Amino acid sequence: MHINYKVFFKIIGFLTMLCGYGMLPCAAVGLHFEEWSSAGSLFISSLCLIVAGSVIHAITRLNEVHLRYHEGWLIACVSWVYCSLLGSIPIYFCGMDYTYVGSFFEAVAGFTTTGCSVFDINFMPKSILMWKAVSSWFGGMGILVLVVSVFPALGISGQSIASAETTGPTLEKLGEKYSDTGRFLYKVYFAFTVTEFLLLLIGPLDWYDAIITTLSSVSTGGIVITSENEALFTSTYVRFVVIIFTILSSLNYCIYFLVRKRRFKEALTYIETRVFFMIIAVSTLLIALCLKITGTYSSMWQAIKDSLSQVVSFIATSGYYVCDYTEWPTFTVIILFSLLLIGGCSMSTSGSMKIMRFTVFIKLIQRGLFKQVHPRGVKAIKVDGQVIPADKVSAISTHIMLYFASFFLACIVLSFNNFDMETTITTAIGFFSNTGMAMGEAGCTGYFGMFNGFSQFFLAFIMIMGRLEMYSILLLFSKSFWMSDSANTI
Repeated sequence: MHINYKVFFKIIGFLTMLCGYGMLPCAAVGLHFEEWSSAGSLFISSLCLIVAGSVIHAITRLNEVHLRYHEGWLIACVSWVYCSLLGSIPIYFCGMDYTYVGSFFEAVAGFTTTGCSVFDINFMPKSILMWKAVSSWFGGMGILVLVVSVFPALGISGQSIASAETTGPTLEKLGEKYSDTGRFLYKVYFAFTVTEFLLLLIGPLDWYDAIITTLSSVSTGGIVITSENEALFTSTYVRFVVIIFTILSSLNYCIYFLVRKRRFKEALTYIETRVFFMIIAVSTLLIALCLKITGTYSSMWQAIKDSLSQVVSFIATSGYYVCDYTEWPTFTVIILFSLLLIGGCSMSTSGSMKIMRFTVFIKLIQRGLFKQVHPRGVKAIKVDGQVIPADKVSAISTHIMLYFASFFLACIVLSFNNFDMETTITTAIGFFSNTGMAMGEAGCTGYFGMFNGFSQFFLAFIMIMGRLEMYSILLLFSKSFWMSDSANTI
């Protein structure tokens, strides 16, 4: 199989520098809080990565390159594993006697925006928590999208690698080139980050909590709540700022392009937007009513606030908690974990199946019922008045089946830990959807240190698999993938 190794080294060099520069401000945070070991680990790792990345980047010369599809998938898989390996270095050497498997798990949880931990975050250095938040911000929109958007001068065709990484049924091109699309996505992403940080800064949070909360919520990576800042969500102002920006990041970024073009009606009537808000509204109402009727909450206003917070957290796959939802009635918990399977919109920072695929899935069920009554009838699958081509419908159906098959496989592997069924199933859902939420032994804290080393490595594998929507991982085990005659040039 043909592989352009120069492209691999060029991208590896850039990603090495990216991780190195991302560690620098985290090292500064360590110095501020006098965390000498973790600050030193971050600073030395940063310098080494910046130098190594710069050398690789400088010695690798490229003319304009058009990658093949199989190379795009392979680059996506290798890049995410590589960044996670780099990200684990300062965690392992931070002076906390962490295991390497656990450090790798933490790095993967950061880049995949899963927002969970196998270590006690109450004792984790603030600088390491900052590094997890920074890596989560990098992974939220996609590290390879950043490659093709910020550095189109790399001379690499952006479609194959961006399409392999970007979550959702398709990667739509919003400009003349895919680099234009990537730049637009990151401009909006950066604007959300700056705006939320400023809004949180004028509220009750200090600068550190404001940064951590912003990077985590914009990337839908799960907000870090420790014993020192567990009162974070006692402020209604902070809670609703987080909810608003989590929702904004969970919407299809194409609607912001429509807004920029002043096509407001199309943006507001976009089917994913309508379905997304309808699910949030109905789920919040049902959970709040259940909490009030069962006497779990005496105040309807508090029930609505907590319900809305957890509904947004689950459907956006952000994974933060503002209360112990494990103590809620079973009806409400079933709704929340059903939202994990749906996820946010395509071309967003959210994970899981996506609203568009869920919508097409419902329409397929409707067509199936119609065909039972009218076996000779013809009923096309339409979204926003447009007929979805048969090949795309087939691809979505295949993805959904593959999604649940992978989920069941994860359940089987995790069952060897011999935890109860509630812990096993919800952990598989939480990691495969990049949410990091579970029930049973894990509870709602996002702590998974009870799993052994092998299971921690497997959970890291699941997180990467879920972030890349399975294909970049599973295709590596396909015989046809390694046959060069099946690869077509973009």
